[in-house]
Amino acid sequence: MKLSLWFVAAAAAAGLYACSREEPAMGQARTQTRIDETRQVEKAADAGKPLTDASLTQIVRSALESESSLDPRRIDVENRSGNISLHGSVESEEQREKAARIVGSVGGVRSVVNDLTVDPSATSGATARRKD
Repeated sequence: MKLSLWFVAAAAAAGLYACSREEPAMGQARTQTRIDETRQVEKAADAGKPLTDASLTQIVRSALESESSLDPRRIDVENRSGNISLHGSVESEEQREKAARIVGSVGGVRSVVNDLTVDPSATSGATARRKD
């Protein structure tokens, strides 16, 4: 029960995030694709079907994107049957740990291998803009 509720909440968050993003006209098709994928994931969850790797990966990415202190563009997510590996770089050890906690809390994730490296010079676009 906990798994399905968490999954539905994550899928809803992914859908809301996809709907709230402002993208240029060319990006509209990509946004619609994300919304459609999220709806398919929600339908599968309602029917009690197991998640596909692609669906779980989408939910994990959305969960990472929802955390404003992380730059999800610098984090690669690899998924094999619910076993998630994170690759890339973050600015601090706290961000590294936070990314692993976020991913580990997603329903359907069996394990997390945190291969993120700490690179203090890896500033996100938001951080770089604040410094200017």
